[in-house]
Amino acid sequence: MAQYVFGLDIGIASVGWAVLDAQRIVDLGVRCFDKAETAKEGDPLNLTRRQARLLRRRLYRRAWRLTQVARLLKREGLIADAKLFAQSPSFTDSAWELRRQGLDRLLTPLEWARVIYHLCKHRGFHWTSKAEEAKADSDAEGGRVKKGLKDTAARMREKGYRSAAEMVLAEFPGAQRNKGGQYDKALSRVLLGEELALLFATQRRLGNPHASERFEALILGNGISRSGLFWQQKPALAGADLLKMLGNCTFEKDEYRAAKASFSAERHVWLTRLNNLRIVVDGRSRPLNEAERQTVLSLPYQIESFKYKTLKGVLVKAGLWSDDLRFGGLGCCRFR
Repeated sequence: MAQYVFGLDIGIASVGWAVLDAQRIVDLGVRCFDKAETAKEGDPLNLTRRQARLLRRRLYRRAWRLTQVARLLKREGLIADAKLFAQSPSFTDSAWELRRQGLDRLLTPLEWARVIYHLCKHRGFHWTSKAEEAKADSDAEGGRVKKGLKDTAARMREKGYRSAAEMVLAEFPGAQRNKGGQYDKALSRVLLGEELALLFATQRRLGNPHASERFEALILGNGISRSGLFWQQKPALAGADLLKMLGNCTFEKDEYRAAKASFSAERHVWLTRLNNLRIVVDGRSRPLNEAERQTVLSLPYQIESFKYKTLKGVLVKAGLWSDDLRFGGLGCCRFR
């Protein structure tokens, strides 16, 4: 019985195929189809659904956090009904104005509740990580957000405003919120957290019975720990939740696969590339010897960008390589 070899070259808009037996190419061809992308922007077709799903999740988490804030305000005796803010009652004074007045006078329980709820609801922009903040410089919208946050913080320092609310009401009396595509009124969560801490300290000094350090800790967290309701957000995947996202190893059935960004997976990639690396010396290809391997083994963990040029420079400087040595089978990839 004849044995055949089937080859497939699968792309995003075509699949090339070939059938071979032991002697010849039996048949080959290609099947083309439309890309699963929008014609104009090149975005995935499921992008709209994914964005809507993420928005629903964000709105749900925000609503749940505000429900917790309202229940806490009721337990502290500031309001009688936890559904007060959900019912959208009409108030004579704006919450922005109350935030400014709270730095100079004692607020009533309802006014103080409105200030806390307003700050927890509109708690400003916050970078999830330093890497995300650094990446914003290469993104047009992210760059505008970063510039807006920097400008508002600089305006507060230069003009000596005590809080973000005081600055916004003085600089933008007509509209306190950004409109689509505008970031001139962008406020960071850190800045608003400092305002809320200042309001708690001021209200305690003025004799507000609902501004205790215990209550402040429930809202803003303890010390440098951002654990209060103001900072609350869904934590990163960890423990059992993270393991749910991993499959089992092909060879070690009882072991999990290593996550792509984990140390073990990255080290596996690095050691594999190091073992497969070939250099050409006098026209002959060879792998790295033990001395060369030990010299460069820890380099990817010491520098941010690790390239072949970096590898060669270190080994030349160590006296193990000469300048005329070259890599064999070198592609366009880089070590990371």
